[in-house]
Amino acid sequence: MGNFNTTFILLKKNEIAREFLFYFHEKLLKLDISLEKEWGRIIFNDKRNDDEKEPFELKNFKTDEEIIDSLCSWEGLGLLSYKHINIEFPFYINYISWDDTYLQGIEISFKGSAENYTNRDRIKNNVILKIAERVNFQLIVGSMGNSEDDFRANLDLVYNLEYIKDKKFDIDIR
Repeated sequence: MGNFNTTFILLKKNEIAREFLFYFHEKLLKLDISLEKEWGRIIFNDKRNDDEKEPFELKNFKTDEEIIDSLCSWEGLGLLSYKHINIEFPFYINYISWDDTYLQGIEISFKGSAENYTNRDRIKNNVILKIAERVNFQLIVGSMGNSEDDFRANLDLVYNLEYIKDKKFDIDIR
């Protein structure tokens, strides 16, 4: 699967996933970020009780709205594939719920290719931070390849907040 650089955005308040994602999707389109339907998938997060759901191919959906509805129909939410003209490979946004009720955080992950590593500052400034500006966030931390730290969304939020508390990141807005 390869190496991925991940940035975590903790939302300031719990969001109703469907409402948030429809509005957020429109904001992404204005940044020239769109769903990667040709090869992309919805990869569902495990629910807190460890229930799992098989991934869906995005090309099997007719509209973006159907994709968002499918993601929001699963309490654990999950990951969608996106594309942007300045990024060599698709990137991923994982929509996170730690209570199977609300959207509480977002992870943005990029493949750690040589091309993306060379352009990481451009990716950071032109994509990640612009995405972050469109949400009401509490904090943003991300390695962008400069750290061996790996935020694990599937773990408890309290554990993760303690884990990142004293660490430094390439992107660090708290």
